[in-house]
Amino acid sequence: MPVSEERQQELAKSLKRCSAETLAAAIRFDETKNLDELPAIILGVLERDAANPRPDGMASVTDDMKLVDDIGMDSFGMIEVVMTAEEVLGLTIATEEMGSISTLGDLKKFLRTKLGASHS
Repeated sequence: MPVSEERQQELAKSLKRCSAETLAAAIRFDETKNLDELPAIILGVLERDAANPRPDGMASVTDDMKLVDDIGMDSFGMIEVVMTAEEVLGLTIATEEMGSISTLGDLKKFLRTKLGASHS
């Protein structure tokens, strides 16, 4: 089902300062619920919210990289990531659930699991 203009505007607001590719992936996800769109959305949001951005951006990040030590996130940035995930992906995430997430792969797996549970 096509994404309404109003929903596209909501996504654009939630993803402000993210790349056009991130927004396009979010719109495609909203339309199709295809989990293959998640990496582009996650990387775009992390790049936007990193307190200490990587000099090469997100081009060379791998799933085993630590969100804080390797990708440059801080606690405030992680709160932004959670809030954006809730708005863009339609999830509810409790603070306690984030405790076991330390790497990019952990974050991807967590969101895939949450989305699988909420969209099945």
